[in-house]
Amino acid sequence: MKKIVVFFGKGGSNFLNILKHQTNYQVILGITNRADSEVLKEKKLPPLLISKDHKEIYEKLKELNPDLIVLAGYMRIVPEFIINEFKGKIINLHPSILPDFKGLNADKLSFEAKKSCGITIHYADIELDSGDIILQYHINPDKFNTFEEYHKELKKAEHKFLPAVIEMLCG
Repeated sequence: MKKIVVFFGKGGSNFLNILKHQTNYQVILGITNRADSEVLKEKKLPPLLISKDHKEIYEKLKELNPDLIVLAGYMRIVPEFIINEFKGKIINLHPSILPDFKGLNADKLSFEAKKSCGITIHYADIELDSGDIILQYHINPDKFNTFEEYHKELKKAEHKFLPAVIEMLCG
């Protein structure tokens, strides 16, 4: 059974979804910088680390030595020293078709541009939203009247494909 660590943000829906789909992997730690994360209201959770200190996070990761680290809605840039230490073991979920719309608000920007809509799951690298692509799933923005409708479809895609990629990588 592979050990994974999941970084998540305020909403945390991808983190909860990953927990539901554990088959050939086990989430041994959830990491967030958001003490106001919705996830913290849940009852049955693996150990959590709530910290804004990347040195503290780094020490915990070194101690646990996970097989895979998943960035799922973690809205901070992971520092180079963590990326380099765990090179090839960190994947990121990004809400656009890379290389377009890197960084924040990529989902909204791609929808407004009607271009590069969908998700990308890729290995994290020291350059923001770069690294080898594992999977891309395109969504036709013309099917949606509002960003909110599009965003619901985007979440469905994230919830379907992220656990599948994790399972594949842990196989």
